This record gives sequence, C-alpha cells and structure tokens, in this order.
Amino acid sequence: MATITSAGLGSGIDVEGLITKLMTAERAPITQIQTQESAIQTKLSAYGTLKSSLSTLSDAAKALQTKSNFSSWTANVADTAAASATVSSSASAGSYSLNVTQLAQAQKTRSAGYDSSSTTIATGTLQIDLGTLASDGTTSTFTADSTRSFSVTIDSTNNTLSGLKDAINAAKSGVTASIVNDGSKSRLVLTSDSTGASNAFKLSGLTGFDFDPAATSTSTLTSTQAAQDAEFTLDGIEVTRSSNTVSDVIDGVTLTLKSKSTADTTLTVASDTAAITTKINAFVTAYNNTVGLMASQSNYNSTTKTAGPLNGDASIRNIQSQLRSIMSGSVGSGSVSRLSDVGIQIGVDGKLTVDSTKLGKALSDPTKDVASLFATNGTTSGLADQLVTRITNMNDTGGILTSRTDGLNSTIKTMDKSIAALEARMTSIEARYRKQFTAMDATISSLNSTASYLTAQLSKL
Repeated sequence: MATITSAGLGSGIDVEGLITKLMTAERAPITQIQTQESAIQTKLSAYGTLKSSLSTLSDAAKALQTKSNFSSWTANVADTAAASATVSSSASAGSYSLNVTQLAQAQKTRSAGYDSSSTTIATGTLQIDLGTLASDGTTSTFTADSTRSFSVTIDSTNNTLSGLKDAINAAKSGVTASIVNDGSKSRLVLTSDSTGASNAFKLSGLTGFDFDPAATSTSTLTSTQAAQDAEFTLDGIEVTRSSNTVSDVIDGVTLTLKSKSTADTTLTVASDTAAITTKINAFVTAYNNTVGLMASQSNYNSTTKTAGPLNGDASIRNIQSQLRSIMSGSVGSGSVSRLSDVGIQIGVDGKLTVDSTKLGKALSDPTKDVASLFATNGTTSGLADQLVTRITNMNDTGGILTSRTDGLNSTIKTMDKSIAALEARMTSIEARYRKQFTAMDATISSLNSTASYLTAQLSKL
C-alpha cells in the first residue's frame, strides 16, 4: 500500500510555505528581467505603430511626388445634351466653341414581313460587302472594301428567316442579324457592327435580300438608318469622325457626342484644383497624425508622473528632427519655395495648418509653380519627394527604424536566453531546498519521537 507523505508532516513546520518564499526570493532576477523585457516589448510595439504611421505619410506624399500628380484637369460642356468630355493628365487648359451638326450612326436595314422566323426563303449565296458610302448631296456612291467581303451560303438545311440570321451571325462579317416580330410579321433586321460612313454594307446574290446603300429605292430590303459619320465644328474648324467618341481632336480630351446642337456651346478644360487640394490636405493630415503620434510616444506627464513608451529615446528625437527639417526647409528660389507661400504654416507643436483660401489662390495662379514645392523638378527634390526618400531610408537596412527595432529584438532574444537559463537554475535550487527540508523534517520527526519516549519513561518513575 502506498504511503502518503507531505513535507513538514513530521516536524509540523510549513515547509511548502518556506520553499515558496525562498523561491520567490530566488526568482527576483527573473522577475526583474521580465519587467525589463515587458518595457522593451512596449517600445517595440510603439515603433511598429510609428512605422505604420510613417508608411501612411509616405503614401500620401507619393500622391504629390511627381509633376504628373499635379496634372489633374476637368472638362465641362455647357450644353450637356449635345456632348460630354473627359480628360487625361496630358490635357491643357483651354476653352473651345463646339457645335455638333451630325451624329455618327450605323447602317440598319430590314426585310419584308414573313409569317414567322421559320418561313422558307430562297436558296443561294448572299454576298456581304462592307465599304464606304459617300454623298455629294444629290448622288450617293458606295465603294466596296475588298478586304471586307464575305459570302453566306443558304441551302435546303437553313433556307428560313431564322437560318439566314444564324448564318450571317456565324460569318462574323461586321454585320449583325436579328429577327423582330411586330405581332403579326417577322422581319430580318441587319445592323453594321460599327458606326460611320466607312462601315456601310451592300447585300447581293440572294433573292429577296439585296440592298444597295447608294440605291435604296431599287433595293429589296428597306433602309431604316443610313451609315454616316459624326460631324461637328470646333472653334469653326469642321471635323468628321466615324464614331461619336472622339479622342484625337484635342490632346488629352475625349469628347462623347450625344445629339445635334441647337447652337454653339462652350467646352472648357481647366485645372482640377479641387483634386489637388484633396491630395495636399490628405498629406497634411497624415503628417500631423505622425507628428502627434511621436509627441504622445515621447512625452512625460508631470502631473501623473507617467512617460510615453519612447520617452528619452534618442531615435525618436532623431526622426522628429529629420521630418521637421524637411518641412521647414525651402525648395528652389521661385515664388513658391516654402510651405508658407501656399498657405501652409508650421505650428509650435510641429503640426501643419492650411489656409484654404491662400492655397486655392496659389493653385489657380499659373505664375505659381506649386507642383515644384512638393514634387521633383529636374534635379531639385520637392518636400513630398524628400519625405518619401527619407522614410524609405529609415526603413532600409541600416536605417534608423530598422536598426532600432533590430536592436530591441536582439535584446529581447538575449533576455529570453537569460530567463531560460535562470529557470533551469530555479529547478535545481528548488530540488535542493526540498531535499534539505525533507532531511530536516525527518530529523525533527525522529527527535520528537525520542522526546515522546523519554517523557513517557520519566512519567513512570
């Protein structure tokens, strides 16, 4: 039968309590290292938060880093029913008089009515020729393009209205066929895949389905819409295009023609100062957030006597100094060389404030090169470009942020090794204490037994 033992049972001494107190004292170095490690972990976490904030600042700065970032434009057509416009970064400011006289359209023809789509039609070969329809106002001429000529065979396997539709669509000739039922009759409708006079088509060779766009009155099929180009004037210059979407007339501007103009309308292309202002304000916000974060991480509250996780850290002071140096510096020697020239002031707390009115005037003034203040201009780096470069360097190998976090991580690893070694030592020390107390307990128990025996013997005398 197993014997139940407990340290101190023989002597009546609280051996477990003594061992616990002794081990608490022995573990004091471990507790001290753990406290130090917790403080370093807090610093490491603070640096992680700072890295994230600096990354956000870098992204905001990248939106202002190059001249093209400032090439934001808007386009407006006064008569929105006549046309609309979009712009790219290659646009330039300007105002134009626009008058839409004709929209581009695709040729459409329809057949006579048939009882149904399965009605039998003639067999033969339908010739489809695409080409250009020209007119001098009285006479129309169709010129076929030999590279766009197709033939469709209709035999006993597909000589229905539906079969003809499927055969035309399978040919992928640039003409699409469909069947429209008006409730009593079915008609084959043919439409050119593209707008413009150069995408007209002529049909021949199949009885009941011939069509000449230059001689519609003698054709079997009926013209419902002639192929024609878009025509408009821009500042009095006559322009013709095959599509209603025109992107090769004004550099960087795409016009979408919608309807004929009732009168001349104005197309205006101007700098999109609102978009640029948004980018600058986003940059200011990101910068202020980073400055505020570093202030809270490194401050000391004398009232509560508490310090931020990076209080007294030389690296944080170095980063603060680098950012402040860039933002308070000057770029070039033009009319816009400092932030204050565009209404951005640096406060005593290091944060930026924006005078929206002054910034708006600077952006609207063609004599003020606001872009060069932030972006790279030849060999001169603007403030945003400098910030991106500096933050990148901080995070590179050997950079201040990388070196600092690597150093903290290295210290933590060293502490973990020390704790592991001390923990192994604690196991050995506790085992020694238990062995010593067990021996003591046995000795005292033996002495107590002897004392009890002697007492009993003496009492008999």
